[in-house]
Amino acid sequence: MSELRVDNIVSQDGSAAPIYSKGLNIGAGVTLTNNGDYVVGGATSIAGAITASSTSDISLAGGATIAGITTVSNILNVTGATNITGALNVSGGGNFNTTGIITAGTLNVSGATSFGNITGTIGTLVVTNDGTVGGALTVTGDLTVNGTTTTIDTAVTSVDSLAVDGDISAGGTIAATGDVTTGGKPLATTGKAIAMAMVFG
Repeated sequence: MSELRVDNIVSQDGSAAPIYSKGLNIGAGVTLTNNGDYVVGGATSIAGAITASSTSDISLAGGATIAGITTVSNILNVTGATNITGALNVSGGGNFNTTGIITAGTLNVSGATSFGNITGTIGTLVVTNDGTVGGALTVTGDLTVNGTTTTIDTAVTSVDSLAVDGDISAGGTIAATGDVTTGGKPLATTGKAIAMAMVFG
C-alpha cells in the first residue's frame, strides 16, 4: 500500500479543491477536522453519534431522516415543519414548547400540560386524571357523565329544556320562577293544592 504525505492538496491548476471521484475513507479512530463550511449536495449517512458544542448550530435546509435515537441536552430550535412518523418521547422533566401547530394522530401526555388554544378536530379526548378548565367550556354536542357531577356555587342559566330520566335528590331549596309540571300536570306547591291533588289526582 502506498502512502502520500503532504501538507496541502489542491486541484491540478492550484485554483480549487481536488475532486475525490472514488470517495474518501477516514480510518477508524481518526478525526476529520473542518474549520470551514461543510456542504453536502447528496445524501449523508452517519452511523455514529453527532456531537455539537453548546455554541454550535446544526442547520438543515432540507429534510433529515433519523432512524435511531436523538438526544438533545440543550435547546432544539425548529423553524420549519417537522414530520415524526414514530414516537416522540419527552421525559426526565423535559419540556416541549411550541408556538406553532401540532398535528398528531395520538398524543399521550402523562404529566402536566398547558395549551394556549386547541383548534381543529379531536376524535377522542381521554383524561385519566383530574382536569381543570380555567375559562369557558362550550360543548356543541352531547355531554355524558358516567360518574358524579358536583356543582359548587354555580348558577345554571339559559337552559331551554332539562330532561332527567332518573331521580333527583336536592340537599337544599329548589326555586322555580316558571311553571313546574309532573306527568304533564302542574306541580302542587301549597298545602291545599297538595291535598286536592292527593284526592282528585
